[in-house]
Amino acid sequence: MVTRATRLTRAALGAALLGGAISLAGCGAPARPLELSITDMDSLQLRSWVSPQLRRNVSLLPVSGGQETSRWWGTRISDMSLNQAYQESLRRLGLMPDLPDGGRYQLRVELLAMAQPNLPLGPEVAIAVRYTLTERITNATLYQRVLRNTQKAGIDDSLSPNEQLRIATEAALRNNIAELIRELASLPLPN
Repeated sequence: MVTRATRLTRAALGAALLGGAISLAGCGAPARPLELSITDMDSLQLRSWVSPQLRRNVSLLPVSGGQETSRWWGTRISDMSLNQAYQESLRRLGLMPDLPDGGRYQLRVELLAMAQPNLPLGPEVAIAVRYTLTERITNATLYQRVLRNTQKAGIDDSLSPNEQLRIATEAALRNNIAELIRELASLPLPN
């Protein structure tokens, strides 16, 4: 037989658990564009691999697939943040042309999927991005591939679960961009 005191104790325990879950979830933390782009250290290393034909010759087409961050939970990357991250990465690598519509090649970027855990403790984020590099004049596709990777964050990165999720999300995209540059560096391009 369940007494009134037992029911009250269970209700209090349930409320405490719900309050704890809400405090763990907190609010959504949008990704920061500069943290999404490759680091200065990575750009120095990757810049030496980039083919001379790509230097100042890659225009970025509008990036798609982003989502706005929910105010309740998660870290999403908006189209605007994606666009800024790719522009900054290409700029750091010396791939952006001097004129906005210049360059021999066009890079199309589409964020296809981003998987994040429901519980933010030690999150692992998976990301998939489709890249297409075309020649501007002929519209010939020179490179098309979907790159997938994952990134974890933990208590070493931040004590806040929301910050851990944001850090893992930003690192996943940053590593994806670095992988793209490694692949483009080995791409045989026409003269």
